[in-house]
Amino acid sequence: MKIDSHVHIFPDYRTKGLIRWMRKAFPQHPIPLGYTWRQVVEDLRNEGIERFFSFHFPLTPSETGFLNRFALKVASQTPGMVPFFSFHADNSHLSDLLSWWLGRESIFWGVKLHPFVQGFDPWDERLFSAYEWLEEHGYPLFLHTGFDDLYGKSMPPEKIAGILKRFPRLRLVVVHMFYPRFQEAFALLEEGEEVYLDVTNVFSYIDMDWPTGVRKALDLDWFWDEIEGWSHRLMFGSDHPAGAGTLREVYAVLERWGLSSHAKINLRGATALRLLKSVGYPLDPSDLS
Repeated sequence: MKIDSHVHIFPDYRTKGLIRWMRKAFPQHPIPLGYTWRQVVEDLRNEGIERFFSFHFPLTPSETGFLNRFALKVASQTPGMVPFFSFHADNSHLSDLLSWWLGRESIFWGVKLHPFVQGFDPWDERLFSAYEWLEEHGYPLFLHTGFDDLYGKSMPPEKIAGILKRFPRLRLVVVHMFYPRFQEAFALLEEGEEVYLDVTNVFSYIDMDWPTGVRKALDLDWFWDEIEGWSHRLMFGSDHPAGAGTLREVYAVLERWGLSSHAKINLRGATALRLLKSVGYPLDPSDLS
């Protein structure tokens, strides 16, 4: 099964803002400003994607309820969409929010946070009640990391390691692998079996040598070996519609890296399926064959 483990489904006003931001950073970005979530889903279908992880994140606490309800509405009419919850650090009673939406209702399958864009630090103690709830109930946290130069902010890997020390059973997915601090990302996998890496945009930006000098500084043989050895804990997504090109271009990058069939099977969906199975997502037996 082909799964895209990193897609953004937003209402039109947020999709427009996302693409505008991408075009400011990368003027040649191919996705037009008028793109909608329906076009995102159509692109996925055209590429044979059967399931996809849908992410959003509120920019203000008042947007939290609206975006989560929007995601559920789209999911109700979009087979294969796996919606993930989000919140803002300024929302109150975070553990109660999670208890209702993930625990009682069982309509979201984890949490996505983008601290750089949302304007808070992931080690903010206001988030600890949410981490505690996620740890207790086994739902994953997809946490944006890396691309510090692009955002003009910093997220030291040692700070994220500190969160894991405090919440050692937290199912953490390190989105973008601390790009380009890959050694710290792979080292974090040693902290426990519940840590995963999201390799979204990683291959593309290495190929682009962004920022300049990244590819030359990277031991590509070492990196390839680490990807192969840890593929059972890695997931590959497109970041569509904010990926490093059209959806087809993003998917083609994986082929150029010459990974083994085993590694590509894991990155393209097997790891994501195992994660979904672990949180009780309803899967057909054929999904895991």
